[in-house]
Parts: sequence; structure tokens; C-alpha cells
Amino acid sequence: SMMAWVFVCVISGTNVLNCLHTYLISGMAKDVQDDLNFDSGLQYGLLVGPMFVLAKTISAAPIGKLLEISNRMQLLSACVLVWSLAVALSGFAQNYQQLLLLRIIQGVAESGCVPIGQSLLFDIAPPGTLGTAMAIYNTGVYIGFGLAIGAGANFSKIFGWRTTFIAAGLLGIPYALLLAIGFRDPAKVGRGTVHAPMKMVHRTATSDFVSTWLTSPGLLLLCLGCALRNSGGTIWGYNMSLFYQERGVPVDVLAEWLSWLPMVAGVIGSLLGGFFGDKVIKWAPDRGRLFLLVFSCALSAPLMALALILPAPYCFLCLIPGYAAAEMWLGVAMTIMVGLVPDHMRTSSVALYLFIVDNLGSIGLLVVAPVRVEFGTLYSMLALVPGVYLLSGVIFYSIQPLVSRDIVKAKLANKTIEEDGDAKMKEVEIPNEETPIIPERGFTDEIQRPPRIGVCRQTRSQSAFTPRVRLRRRTRAPSFVDVLDMVQVDVCWHRGHQCMTCTCTRPCRF
Repeated sequence: SMMAWVFVCVISGTNVLNCLHTYLISGMAKDVQDDLNFDSGLQYGLLVGPMFVLAKTISAAPIGKLLEISNRMQLLSACVLVWSLAVALSGFAQNYQQLLLLRIIQGVAESGCVPIGQSLLFDIAPPGTLGTAMAIYNTGVYIGFGLAIGAGANFSKIFGWRTTFIAAGLLGIPYALLLAIGFRDPAKVGRGTVHAPMKMVHRTATSDFVSTWLTSPGLLLLCLGCALRNSGGTIWGYNMSLFYQERGVPVDVLAEWLSWLPMVAGVIGSLLGGFFGDKVIKWAPDRGRLFLLVFSCALSAPLMALALILPAPYCFLCLIPGYAAAEMWLGVAMTIMVGLVPDHMRTSSVALYLFIVDNLGSIGLLVVAPVRVEFGTLYSMLALVPGVYLLSGVIFYSIQPLVSRDIVKAKLANKTIEEDGDAKMKEVEIPNEETPIIPERGFTDEIQRPPRIGVCRQTRSQSAFTPRVRLRRRTRAPSFVDVLDMVQVDVCWHRGHQCMTCTCTRPCRF
């Protein structure tokens, strides 16, 4: 219906705000650094990198637990309100420490945006249109990034960085109220019945999970290559505006190109990655997608190098195909990763993979300043963006035999679990809250007392030892894998079923 698509667009708007507020500081980094008197190296790297990303990833598990027990619209509204207030208050920061604290608060609140938004889309999208709804939602990444780099730099030049922070933050406050008042959480009755008819629990021992990862060198090296590739993209995203301004590109020219270029090129790259990923798997089932990663890195590296060397506007013309080729890697790498672990470990493995890739990738921001001092701005960016792309491509190419071996091992593990009914890792169907426990005849948890005369009539077929049905909540201590499963991720891979969000099949675990 029309209202369902209105709901999809409103939820997608939260992703636009999320990326706009995340990258807003990169569009006016030079003005903020000059005013608050902090360097563009270690301090700026911590501000936009490890501190922000670590706060975002650590808070993902508590947000995931709240998502199971709270009203999702109210929780999303609260997250938007908190991070918008943090952005608005950033305009009043008087020193670096205050800005860093507000940035950490912003990261904690933003950790709930994507999982809550995708969970809502899963329930509200009309039948057969979930892929379209998710595509609309994911375009918010590129729209928000383009607005932050282009419009952020332009507004900072006209009104100042403080006013830009305040205006961008205040923009999210009425949006949070709209979410809280204007829309309701879709009914949770029958939630996930179309895509996942049963609530499934994966009994995965922490020791088995850790052992699987440590004995899968292809998986570990894939995470290393993806972390390097993510590091190059993160360095470029947070230093693009600063680099071009130092190269003498006027702010108005920068805003004119970067306000639309990331959005268009990013969408094209994502679509191409998905299309070619499905094609190459028919050509080479085990290594096809890995070859696509190598191709993406090899093609994007020289184009990004030209985007750094050439003057405007030719640098931006090279940036369009370079950015499109570079954005092909993310979904392809995720698809490869989930094929390297057994089915019952996929959800936990995706959470751990994202934690490794995001945090290790953010550390790359800390090496920008030392390399810049040693080699200069141009050569440092050439080494840290296209150079890192090439290095990650070399890693992807060299790990092909290891990845093929890990794929075979994962398939054998899945076959073993399916054949062995007594395997430790198996899925059981349980209700969300309570499970009826029926004790054997003659055994109850309570002392059986004979009925009082005149109070309860007992037929001949009923005896004092008739088993009683007692409702008891099953609980167990949370394990390391449970914590990973609480982390909401973009793509959830449940055994025998692939859906778009984890929450559709996640019960209350403990």
C-alpha cells in the first residue's frame, strides 16, 4: 500500500541522518581544527576513527537486546534524538575533549539506527518487495555522505562550523518526534512468519566457535584483507574534503561535485557488485567472488590515483568510476565470509567479522598524520588509499587456496551436523518466553496434598499423583557466542534460511 512505502521512506530517512551526522565533521574538518586548536593527525584520527567506532560496536549488543524487548519505533526515536542532540551540542564545544565526548555519545546512539531500521522494514515492506525496500534504505548511506561532504563544507564556509553542527543536529529532533508520534511499531504478532516460520536457537559452544575461527586461515586472512580495504575507504571518506581543500579546490566547486557524486557512484557500485557476484559464482563456484574482489581493488586503485593527481574537474571525473569500482567489494566480501563457516555459526561470525573489520579499519586513520609528515599530503594519500587498495587485492588473490579449503571444511561440517542427530550444534524450536515443562508421572516440583473433602471432587481416573503442567522460563548463562548473536547485523544467515535481518528469527536467548 501507499502508506507502507511512506513508512519505508521515513525509516530510510533515519539512515540519511545517520550518515549525514557521522561524516559531517569531515566536510568542515579544517575549520573545526583551527578553532579548537587540535591537530589533523592523531587527535583527528581518534575523533573520527577508533573512539567513535569502538563506542558504536561495543554498544551494539545492548542495543540488540533492547530491540527484542522494546517498542522499536520508540527506541529508534530515542536513538535519533540522542545522537541529534549530541551533534547539535557539538556546535557549543569549547575544546577537543568536549567534542570527543559528544562524538562517543553520538556513536553509542547511532549503533541502533541500522538494526532497528532494517527490522522495521522487514515487517512493513509489502510482500515480494523487501529487496526494493532494503535498496531504498541503503541509498541513505550515499545520500548522507554526499550531503555531509558537499553541503557541510559549503554551509561551514557561509555560516561557520558551529552553526552547521547546530542546524544539522536540530534537523533530527523533529524527525525523532515524527517517529515517536506519527508512526507505530508494526504488530509483532506473526512477526517473521513469511520469511522465518520458526524461532530458532543455535546451540553453539564458545570453544567450538573459537576453534573454528582459529583453524580457518582463509577466514582470518580474508578479515585482514577486508580490514585493510575498509581502512583505505575510511581514510578517503574522512580526508577527502581536507585533501582537496589543501590542493586548492574552492569549497563551492567541492560542494558542487561531492554533493551528488558519492550517491550516484556508490549506488552503481553496489548494484554492479551484486550483479557480477551472482554471475561469477556460476563460472567459479569456490573462487569466483574472490576474483571479483581482486578485480574491484585492481580497477579502483589506478582510478583513485588519478583522482588524487589530476586537477579539478578531471579528478572528479575519474572519481566517478573509481568510486563505483571501489564500492563493489562490501557485499561480495560478506557473501564470501558466510560461506567459510558452518551454517549454525554464521550469525555470530558476521557479528565478529564486522567488529574486526570496522575497528581495525578505523585504526588506519591514526597513521595518516605520520605518513603525511614523512612523505607529504599527495604521496601519503596515494599510499594510504590506492596503495592500500592494491595491497588488499594482493591478499585476496593470495588466499584463494586457503579460502577454497575453508569452504570445503564448512560444507563437511554442515553435512556432519545434518547426519548426526546427537551433534552438539543443532537447532531446536522453542517459544519466546515460556516453555511448558511436563514432569514424568509421579514426580512434581511441589508436594502433592490429598484434596480436602467438600472443596475439590476427584474422579476415579484422577489420582493424587496426576502430573501437573508447570510453566517455567528456561534460562542459561550468556556465552561469548550469545553476545555476538545479540549484535544486530545487516545480513543474517540462519541455517536453511536467508533473510535480511537477524531479529526475525531471534528469540529471547537468556
